[in-house]
Amino acid sequence: MATDLKYIKEEYEKLINLPATADGAAKRRRGYDFEILLNKLFTFEQLEPRTGYRPMGEQIDGSIYLDGRIYILEAKWHADPLPASTLYQFKGKVEGKLAGTIGIFISMSGYAEDAVDALVLGKALNVILFDKRDLDAAIDRSIGFTNVLKNKLRKAAEEGAIYFPSEGELVTADKKQLVEIDHLRFDAITGGVLATQSVDGAKADLLIVCEGETDRVVIATLAERILGEAGSKRSIKIIVAMGKLTIPRVANAFWNTFYSESKMLIVVDADDEPVKTKGMLEQGLEFNEWVSAIPNPSIEAWLDLDVNQLKNRGLKYRVEHSLAAANKVDIAELYKKDEQFAHFLDAILGN
Repeated sequence: MATDLKYIKEEYEKLINLPATADGAAKRRRGYDFEILLNKLFTFEQLEPRTGYRPMGEQIDGSIYLDGRIYILEAKWHADPLPASTLYQFKGKVEGKLAGTIGIFISMSGYAEDAVDALVLGKALNVILFDKRDLDAAIDRSIGFTNVLKNKLRKAAEEGAIYFPSEGELVTADKKQLVEIDHLRFDAITGGVLATQSVDGAKADLLIVCEGETDRVVIATLAERILGEAGSKRSIKIIVAMGKLTIPRVANAFWNTFYSESKMLIVVDADDEPVKTKGMLEQGLEFNEWVSAIPNPSIEAWLDLDVNQLKNRGLKYRVEHSLAAANKVDIAELYKKDEQFAHFLDAILGN
């Protein structure tokens, strides 16, 4: 019997819900089963998939065909975000093919926060990045891989954004929730199940673009506290750019997607170069309705955390410690002593 979408969803949920305590053999098996599932998904969407092959000794996970173009595939399901070196290796494989070939990299564990910047800095763009959010949208929400890919291709072609997420986070005074997905799903970082619902991004009062996942957690937590203490009814949507240099590209694509009347807040680390960082935004952003908060040297400074210590630990550790610190920080005192946090709070409240 031909594979249908219901079967694909059921198999995907089984893979997603593999316990974090599963042994190495089970996790390796999940990676193999994931490749099989992708092949079934691509077949269902009539993308004419080819499974893994080895041209001249190099391993290619597969390929698909869409609108007259071949796309080279690589799919990974590791425990930790993938570093730039892994993306470089794949980029090299793509560059060795026919001119104009594009690679699709799927990482269910996401990417290191500097990986996307490293990939796009001064180089031709020939790789589109997918992560778990994109697969959730394609499968769980039934948007379809083809539709997600076409949206990403357009963002990459028009704005140079090789990573454009299919999911953001909506924050109000009452709660934080992931948006774009219509039902329950497992969250690998918290180990819990998140209730999610579809929300129109254009309805948010403020759009925020930030660098990475840890920043998103801090911003969402601080924004929820600020809105709650003020009794504000404003809503905020947060998108992760997965890199500092890619922020203008993702922000432009984000803005052009919604054409919202909202203002956009860019939260980006200064890295001891606040003037240069602000100049990067001024040069790269193609619209005027934005403000910035540029913590120096990084957003961890708002929380009195040692960023170097956090970088040496895994994503889950960084998220947990940043979340705890964001829940404890004295917002009123921080507003008085840190000008960039004052910009952040004023933007959250619409001042």
